[in-house]
Amino acid sequence: MPSLTQDLKRIATGTPAQRATHAQSAYQNAVMYLLQTDPFYGRVLSQLTVTTGAARSPLGLRPTATDWQLQLSPDAIVHQDWTGAQWTAMLRHTILHLLWQHPQRYAAAMKTPAQAGLVRWATDAAVNDYLTDLPAQAITSQKLQQLMGQPVLRQQDSAVYFRQLRAWRAQQKHQTAKALPAGGPTGLGDAVAHRSAEAGTEPSDLDGHTAWQEADATAAANREQWRQRLFQRTAETLTAKQRGTLPGAVQAALTPTVAEHPLDWRQLLKRGLGQVPAGRQPAFGRFNRRQPARMELPGQIVATWQNISVFVDESGSMGNREISYLLGQLAALLAVYPAQVTVYPFDTVVDSAKRFSLQRRPQHLMRTGGGGTRFQAVFDALPRLLQGASGQLVLILTDGYGEKRVQPTLPVPVIWLLTSPTDAFSVEQAPGTVVSLTADPQWQAIRRQNL
Repeated sequence: MPSLTQDLKRIATGTPAQRATHAQSAYQNAVMYLLQTDPFYGRVLSQLTVTTGAARSPLGLRPTATDWQLQLSPDAIVHQDWTGAQWTAMLRHTILHLLWQHPQRYAAAMKTPAQAGLVRWATDAAVNDYLTDLPAQAITSQKLQQLMGQPVLRQQDSAVYFRQLRAWRAQQKHQTAKALPAGGPTGLGDAVAHRSAEAGTEPSDLDGHTAWQEADATAAANREQWRQRLFQRTAETLTAKQRGTLPGAVQAALTPTVAEHPLDWRQLLKRGLGQVPAGRQPAFGRFNRRQPARMELPGQIVATWQNISVFVDESGSMGNREISYLLGQLAALLAVYPAQVTVYPFDTVVDSAKRFSLQRRPQHLMRTGGGGTRFQAVFDALPRLLQGASGQLVLILTDGYGEKRVQPTLPVPVIWLLTSPTDAFSVEQAPGTVVSLTADPQWQAIRRQNL
């Protein structure tokens, strides 16, 4: 590690003309070190296109029409005074952003100044909880907890932290607006900056997020295809032992089969059920219609589904690859609807003790069943699990083979997603909407591999 620290010092002692060359050399030596000590990160970094520039942040991901490139900024690196361990930690940090699709997922949010800072904190906390040897200013879930003064769980998806930060900011704005006299500031402003500095959570520009907003939607498919190939090639070169040393969340992101042509969930939901209102929620981006002159008061928007309960059939005819594919499809759903998705495994009973929340990156489902299938068990469990809450949607992922009749227990929308043709579905007059995956080419490819 001392040689990597010396590489960084060499950038500082070089002339402005030499700094770009020294930065490239420091990067190459770091990649060689990671190839020997942490092959996953080393092999991903060795495949990236690296450029140098004069950005404010030492390193960051920038979009092109075909890929994401890593930009190094020698002048910014000089001002950080990193050690070699911190240098490699920040390179790992950048790779995890890419693995979990943060640049593309939050490209639109980064264009809104009010959300850009929250995106930065949420994504950095999601990544840094899995890293060590970080610079002192790095944001983690623990620092978010100190800032907000409320419990923050460790190692959650960035979407969890982003929602929590938005709710906290809205609460802070409301409290500040009531406490200040007329004509005073309506934003968080100096109060939040002062509190975050006291808590030691004031972030510095350790890696760049600003360029994410340049990720136009027209080339998103090309970049995503490149990203998938990048991590697929890397995963194929890792041994079982090397994969075993990776955190579970990283392994889960490498494992699921991602559909080349994902199901159009938006059209499916509009076709089957339409928009299901679930009350109203405050929105600071809307005027308050009753008091439009008071800018500190939020308006309202109609909230749609707030909770989706997914029941995964774990009968013997459902393979692990098939279940991973279905969960991958559901993870894509979260890019369309900002809903809370809870996954429950079931066979002849619903195993609520094994439930988990699905984030935008699919988790690995540990099989707990494997026997027969009883759909009535799902409907019998709904009153206990949903407890009469509004804004509910139920999805049942199944091969379709079970009893002939089921008795609904709650008036909630139900979608059956079948891995078999609809005419082979055992339930007669099934409540809700029935959709088959048999016309999906990617699904058929998975089925052929399992035969």
